[in-house]
Amino acid sequence: MKKTDFNREWIFQKLDDNNNPVGTEKIVNVPHDAMLFEDRDRDAATASAGGYFHGGKYSYIKKFTAPAEWQERTVYVELEGVYKNASVYVNGSLAVQWPYGYTNFGTELNPYLKYGEENEIQVIADNSKCPNSRWYSGSGIYREVNLYIGGKKHILKDGIRILTPDTSTVNVTVMTSEVDFTQAEITISYQGEPVATQTMDVVDNMVKASFTIEDAKTWSAETPELYGCKVELKENGETIDTDETLFGIRTISWSTKGFFVNGKETLLRGGCIHHDNGILGACNFADAEERRVRILKEAGFNAIRSSHNPISKAMLDACDRLGMYVMDESFDHWLIHKNKYDYANETFREWWKKDTEAMIIKSYNHPSVVMYSIGNEISELGLPEGQEVCKEMVDFVKGIDSSRAVTLGGNIMLMKMAASGKGLYDNESDTNAGAGGMDKVPTSTAFNILMNRMGGIMEKMAKGKKADKASEKAFSYLDIAGYNYAASRYESDGLKYPDRIIVGAETLPPTLYRNWQLVKKLPYVIGDFMWTSWDYLGEAAIGTVKYKSDVDSGKLCVLSGSGIIDICGKMRPEVEWGKSIWGLSQKPAIAVDPYTHAGEKYSTSMWRKTDSEASWSWEGCEGLKSRVIVYSDAATIELFVNGKSYGKRNVKENKVTFKRVVYEPGEIKAIAYDTTGSKVGESSLRSAMGETKVKLTPETTVLKADGQSLCFISIDLVGENDITKSSVDKTLKVSVEGAGTLQAFGSARPFTDESFVTGEYTTYRGKALAVVRAGYEKGKIEVTVSSDELPETKLSIDVEL
Repeated sequence: MKKTDFNREWIFQKLDDNNNPVGTEKIVNVPHDAMLFEDRDRDAATASAGGYFHGGKYSYIKKFTAPAEWQERTVYVELEGVYKNASVYVNGSLAVQWPYGYTNFGTELNPYLKYGEENEIQVIADNSKCPNSRWYSGSGIYREVNLYIGGKKHILKDGIRILTPDTSTVNVTVMTSEVDFTQAEITISYQGEPVATQTMDVVDNMVKASFTIEDAKTWSAETPELYGCKVELKENGETIDTDETLFGIRTISWSTKGFFVNGKETLLRGGCIHHDNGILGACNFADAEERRVRILKEAGFNAIRSSHNPISKAMLDACDRLGMYVMDESFDHWLIHKNKYDYANETFREWWKKDTEAMIIKSYNHPSVVMYSIGNEISELGLPEGQEVCKEMVDFVKGIDSSRAVTLGGNIMLMKMAASGKGLYDNESDTNAGAGGMDKVPTSTAFNILMNRMGGIMEKMAKGKKADKASEKAFSYLDIAGYNYAASRYESDGLKYPDRIIVGAETLPPTLYRNWQLVKKLPYVIGDFMWTSWDYLGEAAIGTVKYKSDVDSGKLCVLSGSGIIDICGKMRPEVEWGKSIWGLSQKPAIAVDPYTHAGEKYSTSMWRKTDSEASWSWEGCEGLKSRVIVYSDAATIELFVNGKSYGKRNVKENKVTFKRVVYEPGEIKAIAYDTTGSKVGESSLRSAMGETKVKLTPETTVLKADGQSLCFISIDLVGENDITKSSVDKTLKVSVEGAGTLQAFGSARPFTDESFVTGEYTTYRGKALAVVRAGYEKGKIEVTVSSDELPETKLSIDVEL
């Protein structure tokens, strides 16, 4: 079936509870996140979990002409993601409903179409009942919509499925509609050149073919080689339908000896990610997903976990192309609600098989997907019914795809609490723990200590006989047991359960050093996925370093703050700590606690212990004292400021701290020494000098006129030497004219009352990000950045057909 873009010119309007229009309608191109356009306030039912955005109900209408020839074709519409409770009407008739907000779904349109006339599709997305999520969900049609058009006799949608049992064999299964006297020609290609072809009869609506590929290029995170598979249905020698897919030739296996890709032991350097794209909200664009994967790879990760819902098709495509292993995860809740209006209990019982199947079929041909996770922190795994559901789900997944490992993110503390009748969640409370406020600076030392030690509390509660009994049965059903915050069990469980394979499905970034030593030491522990690699909207302030001045401002926090990469894609210095621990970098990295908050009261959390910046540019902070951390795998580090030594310090757990370093404009330098005292590396940071100006750095200057292509523009307040001024922030305005639009503009500022969709935002530590979206016509996009205090800065982007 041929894929056709169906994202253009939808009529959008908000609805009331009775589906009556509210306000004016507007034309939008999807993906579109309606929640970004809602107000934020403390009274929002989503509370801190949803970043204080309000929910709502929304209508999207698309009008189109169905050509007369479609009457002899098969027309199918797919919506890759609608949040949530979607109802799809075609010419007024209900065609399909889909409650889950994270799986792709669709329907055949032919029974509803008027051929040769104008037709109308209406999608109603109902996200009005909140809270229903423990993080920012977004609202509306936030992923792509596409039409698939094929013959009456056609290859079924997602009807090509490929397995590679070894590194030279490709097994292809093709599923078709009811066809007689039809053949399928299957061609395998590499970089566009055919390498093997077979023509076979279609029997019982199916074709199965096996190919031997000589000297095959294998796929891995290090060598992401892709092949193509094209299938042509032929009748009397004429092609009546065509479909094609990409795939990778690779094998995976797992045992207590490790996780193996193409026979090579592979340790998973993993990071958890949420589905949102920062200032883009929930909007899912191929360019945004590819950018995320690229930056994550540069940060040293080779694996991601899609927490806690199925990953997008665009992200999987990017992981295939760039080389990134994926744990694709299905649900955050099963039988017990974590929020009053979430997917759990009745909806889960009715729909989990459909949604799980949708996730697996979407992932089937993607070599990047190496594990399926069937849930996250499911407390009822400590109860008999939850354990029965676990086994049923594992069997269901294996019945569709037995080639990948099945795991889940198991919080053993929560299982233990549920088993003892003291579960954190239940189906009776109006609001469960997921919607609690997290945006205040602790007013007591006791609470601060509690937040700092919570990770240790979870580790401690995960140990012991009761915790073991609560988790034993569920883990026995899995290929790989996923432990959330339970590294304390790694060594003892290896002795007690000699057949158990473990992955750290969710761990704290500050514990990475200790966790990774266990991953290297214990072959049955195959990797570590930190919470979290990339910051996200919602779960507001859960990991943010909270300064008294920010909280006293009265502004609400919008960000989690727990990521080591911020929502704009800027790597925090902790990234370099990870690369050092993983053996990917030998160069020392300097991290500076912000001098703008020197001496100010603040609180940290178990997710982040530092708010440092890789910056020595703190204009106006001369003479103030703050902490400097240097990340390195060397033996000792010596720190210099403008040539003055602050002495040598021994490195412990790949980092060393220098306290009360005085800020002086100029240069800060770290020199690393080995155990013999020999210099093995150095790095430095310099201060911005001169007047402040705006610097624009586009990641591309040419876009495709497809309505989907994006240009990410870094906006920095710099000195005359082009170094960012980390202590200077301004409110900027971005305007866009010509062959595109401004999709979003914002910064990683955690406490704010600004919006990503107005074109006006305040920088954060001298930085901001603008995202420009191409239209459908050739031309130029003119971007202007202005403020009340600085000269205008302009940028031109070409849009080509």
